[in-house]
Amino acid sequence: MAEQLLIGVVGSGTMGAGIAHALAEHGYDATCMDTDPALVEKAFAAIRQRMDARVERGKLSRFMRDATWRRLRVAKSIDDLAAADMVIEAVVEDLSAKRKLFSQLDRTCRGDAILASNTSSLSITAIAEAVQRPERVIGMHFFNPAPVMPLVEIIAGAKTGQQAVVSAVSLARGLGKTPVKAKDRPGFIANRVARPFYLESLSLLERGCADITTIDAAVRSGGFPMGPFELLDLIGLDINLAVTRSVHAGFGNAPRFAPNAIQERLVSEQRLGRKTNRGFYDYASTPATPAFEPPLKGVASAALGEKALGAFAKAMEREPDAATWILARILLAVINEGAITAGEGTALPRDIDLSMMLGFNYPEGPMSLADRLGLDLVLDLMKSFDADGSSGRHTPAPLLLSHVAKGELGEKSAAGFLRHSL
Repeated sequence: MAEQLLIGVVGSGTMGAGIAHALAEHGYDATCMDTDPALVEKAFAAIRQRMDARVERGKLSRFMRDATWRRLRVAKSIDDLAAADMVIEAVVEDLSAKRKLFSQLDRTCRGDAILASNTSSLSITAIAEAVQRPERVIGMHFFNPAPVMPLVEIIAGAKTGQQAVVSAVSLARGLGKTPVKAKDRPGFIANRVARPFYLESLSLLERGCADITTIDAAVRSGGFPMGPFELLDLIGLDINLAVTRSVHAGFGNAPRFAPNAIQERLVSEQRLGRKTNRGFYDYASTPATPAFEPPLKGVASAALGEKALGAFAKAMEREPDAATWILARILLAVINEGAITAGEGTALPRDIDLSMMLGFNYPEGPMSLADRLGLDLVLDLMKSFDADGSSGRHTPAPLLLSHVAKGELGEKSAAGFLRHSL
């Protein structure tokens, strides 16, 4: 049974409505506010419609539907949030808009109320600068759809107090979610560590190493439910590009996060993926057909003959072919960003693994995968990839170099990014 807490939600779009639904479903009273109460009423009507459909299919009892519905409340104004124990903001991803809202919440809400932002990439520290009591401001990044996705990133800003962290973690667990804690760095954990998955794939396409269907198939062969271009089309190329630009700017325009020209061009042409019926694939027909064909050069035979690739292929129980080379380049770029993130102290390796598995459906966490392969093997192949590119995505992370220098090679030495029992 949930604690008898009153939670406010600001914003009734996809994320705000989803968070309110998750709260009410798990026994919390959820009062939702938007610029117009009619927007909240419309969002709640859609929730009711979905719940009714689940009842008809036998997936939800009438009792649970009615109980959830009674806990959803419409705020007429911000004053209706004055008694809230916590308020979760889910408005437009714009720093000035969030700062203005948090300033209003700071004046309206109780002094001990926790103020949380659902931002996916904006600085919690910067948002908290708009309030008089920054110790109560925290990030709670839910994933879409909020009632279903099991991950919540908990982000402490520079002045976030411990009580805010404890309260946010407790609420996430009360919602049946897995909380992971991160420091206030661009992209936090999931959106940062996921950047190379897209950017390295786009780079391989741009260089003519393979076409989109080949790259997608290579990634799916590694246990991923979707390839990078299929996933980009599903997310929306514009939404994905906005996150990349935010992370790129946040890290001082670091080359490894630079937006790819192919994606920028498709976005400028309004080829945004499934929502416009055309992105990397054309969805006018079933099945979808490729809609972007680059000049192809293929994978150099010398690259396939690399000793390090052979060792990787053996460890993965695969052939050292072009598909394995493509998969390796993408996986190692993700592993490396995870190692950089952990080495900076932004997040624990365990939480990085949880973020990628629960937030993006990775078949295995990147840190766990690296330990299983052997960090010496990973480093050898990383150096090989770094020699033929200038992006920095394969420039070995200091933490990876440190572990290998100490003989901490992963599972075979019982210590690596994670600890293991022999």
